[in-house]
Amino acid sequence: MTTRELYHSVGLTTSDITKIDDPTFVWVIAAFANRADEPAAAFSDFGSALNLVKRVNAFVEGGVGLRPVLKSTNKLKTDRYKRLVDVGLTPYMVSFNNNRNGIELIDDLSGNLDELSVDMLMRNLNRIGETMPVDLSDNLYGTFWAPNGHLAIKKAKVFKAVLDSLKDKRPVEFV
Repeated sequence: MTTRELYHSVGLTTSDITKIDDPTFVWVIAAFANRADEPAAAFSDFGSALNLVKRVNAFVEGGVGLRPVLKSTNKLKTDRYKRLVDVGLTPYMVSFNNNRNGIELIDDLSGNLDELSVDMLMRNLNRIGETMPVDLSDNLYGTFWAPNGHLAIKKAKVFKAVLDSLKDKRPVEFV
């Protein structure tokens, strides 16, 4: 595949390609399906953004695209995930499905590429718990950054073990 074909495969137009070295633009990534206008990450460096898109496109159904956005109109924190991308990590979306008794990779790109943490989950559960009961036996989704899917699942299992150990220690009722 030529460079031009690669660029077009990730949704770049000829006009977009001319902006690669233009410092007034950042590069945003978003899943092609359903979220074309909701990017997940922004990068000042085209190469980092392209590397992430190539890695994520290996498993995201429907693919992930890349497009330039003026720095002045970008609403995302630029380069938030650059270090993770540059060391070779990929954001895998993981589902904790207690009904099917397992942890599995989801072939999608999460709208939030922040890695799932107990602190983040507790903040969200406390916010949700104010209006509805919290039931972790239903699907729980989150992003885990890892060099491959196998290690992302291992990280998710460790997270689940930590979460399970905290169930009896939180005022939020876990089911």
